[in-house]
Amino acid sequence: MKHWIAMAALSGIGLTAQAELIINEVDADNSSTDTAEFVEIFDGGNGNTSLDGYVLVLFNGSNDLSYQAFDLDGYNTNASGYFVLCGDSANVANCDLDVTPDSNLIQNGADAVALYQAEAKDFPNGSALTTSNLSDALVYGTNDADDSGLLTLLNSNQPQVNDTVTESMQRCANGSGGARNSDSYTQAVPTPGAANACGDEPVEDTLGACGETSQSAFQLISAVQGSISDMAADASPLLGQTVIVEGIVTMDKQGGLLANGESSYQYSGFWIQEENTDTDADASTSEGVFVYHYRDAVNIGDKVRLRGTVAEYSQTTQIKSLTDIVVCSSGNTLPDAVSVNLPVQSLTELEAVEGMRVSNQQNLLVSDLFGTGYGFGNYGQFAVSSALHFQGTEIALPGSSAALAANEERILDTLLIDDGVSASYPEFIPFPDDSGFSADNPMRIGYSVPALEGVMHAYKNNFIVVPQSLVIDPVNPRSPEPQVAADANLIIAGMNVLNYFNGDGQGSGFPTSRGAPSVEAFAMQNDKIVAALVAMDADIIGLMELENDGFGEFSAIQTLVNALNAQQVEGNEYEFVQPGVSQIGTDEITVGLLYRPAVVSLSGETVILDSSNSPLDANGEPLFLDSKNRPSLIQSFIMNDETFTVSVNHLKSKGSACDEENEGADGQGNCNLTRSRAAQALTQFLATRPTGVDSDNLILLGDLNAYSQEDPMQVLYQSGLTNLKYTDKSTEQQPYSYSFSGMLGSLDHALASAEMTDWVLSVDAWHINSVEDSLMDYLTEANGQTYKSIDNYAQPDAYRSSDHDPIVVALKVPRAGGALSVFWLLPFLSLFFIRRGQAV
Repeated sequence: MKHWIAMAALSGIGLTAQAELIINEVDADNSSTDTAEFVEIFDGGNGNTSLDGYVLVLFNGSNDLSYQAFDLDGYNTNASGYFVLCGDSANVANCDLDVTPDSNLIQNGADAVALYQAEAKDFPNGSALTTSNLSDALVYGTNDADDSGLLTLLNSNQPQVNDTVTESMQRCANGSGGARNSDSYTQAVPTPGAANACGDEPVEDTLGACGETSQSAFQLISAVQGSISDMAADASPLLGQTVIVEGIVTMDKQGGLLANGESSYQYSGFWIQEENTDTDADASTSEGVFVYHYRDAVNIGDKVRLRGTVAEYSQTTQIKSLTDIVVCSSGNTLPDAVSVNLPVQSLTELEAVEGMRVSNQQNLLVSDLFGTGYGFGNYGQFAVSSALHFQGTEIALPGSSAALAANEERILDTLLIDDGVSASYPEFIPFPDDSGFSADNPMRIGYSVPALEGVMHAYKNNFIVVPQSLVIDPVNPRSPEPQVAADANLIIAGMNVLNYFNGDGQGSGFPTSRGAPSVEAFAMQNDKIVAALVAMDADIIGLMELENDGFGEFSAIQTLVNALNAQQVEGNEYEFVQPGVSQIGTDEITVGLLYRPAVVSLSGETVILDSSNSPLDANGEPLFLDSKNRPSLIQSFIMNDETFTVSVNHLKSKGSACDEENEGADGQGNCNLTRSRAAQALTQFLATRPTGVDSDNLILLGDLNAYSQEDPMQVLYQSGLTNLKYTDKSTEQQPYSYSFSGMLGSLDHALASAEMTDWVLSVDAWHINSVEDSLMDYLTEANGQTYKSIDNYAQPDAYRSSDHDPIVVALKVPRAGGALSVFWLLPFLSLFFIRRGQAV
C-alpha cells in the first residue's frame, strides 16, 4: 500500500493516506465494581481522523465469541488523535462515546478487544473470531492462562497482556509496536484521551509527614472536589490521579454493629473534611470527600493523612485504592456543619457540600418512602422536603405553568435520609426511632423531621444525608377509622383492593396470575382488606381490582363478602349486586358493589356499561372501550323513599401505552384520550337513566386513574358532577389518595350530582395506604414473597391493605317529602296539643 501511494504521488495524483488506527489503551478491570472501564483508539497523532466504517468488537474468552459490538460511524479522533469509548462518562475522563452498560462493560479476561473495518451488524452477539478486515486487536487477562484461540487475532508470537485493578494496559509510547502487536503494552495509571503514562511517569511521592504540603501529589480536598457549575459535568478535575490529602474523619461507616447489634459493612468507607482553617473560602467547592476504604480503623475526630486515587462512583467523588494512611491526631473538634435549607435554587448548591457535614432545622416533612427507586425496605432510605408535593395535574390544569413546574419544584426540594448501610434489604431500619421500624412503629409520609445533622452523600443526582443526629416527629399518625360526620345516616365508600384473587376459592389454586402467591399470603391480604372495610362501616361499597371470576360460591367477591359478614352483627350483613352475567367484561380484574339490605334496597335494573352499549363518537365508534377500561357497574338504590344511583368505575391506567398521538407529552400519562372518551361515555350514558329509575341523585365512585385537574375529570365536571373531595365537606384542604415518585395526588374519586351533593356531610380520603411503606402489605418472606427481603412486618390490620386510599362519603338522606309533611301538619298538631292543655 505504501508503495502504491508513493507511485500515485509521483504521477501527480493528489492522494492523502488514511491514518493507521490502533487500540492504544484499555482498562478492563477496576477495584470494586467496574465502572471506569474504557477503550482508547489512537490515530498516531494526526488528529480529527474519521472513524466511519469502523466497529469495536469485544470477544469473550470463555467461548471465543463476540458479546458486544459498537459502530463508530459519525465519530472522529480528537485534535490530538484520541478517541475514547467508555461505560460511564461520569467515571472516565475525556469519554467520547458512552455506551451501555455503565458497569462491567468489558469482560476481565482472558478476553479480547478488536477494531474492524466493518459494521456492528456484521458482529451479532455470538459471532466467531475472524481476522478479515481486522485493523487491530488486544488480547488480555487478569493473571489468566493464555487463550490460544484469541491470540489468533494478534501477529504471531505476540503475548496476552495482563491487566490490574488499579492500572490500565497502555502502548509505550503511544502507538509503538504497530497494529496487532502487543509486546509494547505495559501497566500504568489510566490516561483516557491523553498521552500514555507507561514507564515515563515521575517517581511517586512518599506520603510524607503530617502537615507537609511539598509533595507534588498533595492536594486540598476542595481541589479534589473542584468547582462545579453544571450537574452534567460534576466529575472531579483530578479524576484518575493519585493524591495525598489530609482531613478530619467526620463519619465512619467502614462497617460494624448496627443499633440492633447486627454486623454490617455499612458504606465500606468514611468521610473526611478539611479543618476550618484550611477551607478555600469558595462556596462552590466542597471541603469534604468520601474515602472508599475499610482495611484500617479510624475514629470520628481523627485527623488522617492518606494517599489514594481520585474516582467517581455514581457521580460521587471519592478517594479509593489507598496505598498509605496514617492517623496524625485524635479527638479533634469536628469542622462546623453547613446549614442546608430546602428548596435550593439549583442542585449545584447540594453538590457544593457533597462529603461535608450539614445540618437542617427547618422542620422538614417526610415526603416519600421510595427514595431513589429502591425503597425504604431495600436501602433504608426516605425523602424529606420543606412541604409535601402534589402531582402537577392534581393542583393545576395540564400544560399550565404551575403543572409543569411541579416536578422541578420537588427535585429542588428533596433530600434523602439514609440509614448508613449501603447493603440492600437491611435487617434493621433505625427509623422512626432507635427501636426501629416495625408493624407497630411505622414510617409515614407527613411525619416531620424538626432537626437533622449528618454528612452529605450522593447517588447520581440524588443527594443523601447520612445522619449523625436525627429527630422524627410522628405528626401524621395513623387513625383507627375514617372521619365521618356523626349525624350521617348513609355511608358510601370506594376502595381499590389491589388484585384480590382468591385462587380456586377453596384454599388452593395459588399462585394466580395476580395478587397473593400463596394461600397464606391471601389469608393475610383478606384479613387486611376486611379490617379496613369493617372500620369504614359503609352501607354501600364500590370495589376495584377484584378477580374477575364471576359470582359463584367460590368467587372472589363471594369470598370477600363471607369474610366481611363474619365481622358484622346479625342484621347488618352485606350482599353484593348481582349483574345477571357470568362475569363483568373480559379483563382479569373487575369492579364490584356491596350493600347492606337493612339500610338500602335495590331499585331498577343492574346495568353494565361496556363497548357494546357505549355512546358513539362522530365516526360511529364506541367512546367506551372495555378492552382498555374495565366495564362500569351501575345500580340504583332506595332509602327513606329517596332513590339514587351509584356508578362504580375503573378506567385505564397510566402504565401501558394506548398508541395515542403525543401520548404522555402533556403530563397526563399514557391513555389520557382513552380515559377522556370513557368519561364522556359515562356522562352520556348515565344521563339516559339506564337503570330505569327517574332520579337526578347520582354518585360516581372509582379509581379513574386521572388526577383531579386532568381531561377525564374535566369532562365529568362539565357534565355537572362535583368532585366531593374538593368541597367544603372534605376533611382536608388538599386531598390525595395515592403517592407516586415522591408526589401525592388523587386517582380515586367520588363525584356527585348537584342534588346528591346537598346530602353530603363529610368526605374523607382515609390515609391508610398511600402514606405507608409497602413493607406493611400482606407479603412476607414466610408466605411467598418472590424477592429477597427482610420483611415480616405484615399484620392483619387495615394499614397498607392496598396502594390506594379508600374514599368515605357520609350523607344525610332526607325522607322524600318529609319536610313538607311536617310543616303541613303543624297547625293540626298545635290544635291537638292545645286541646290537651299543653303548650306547643
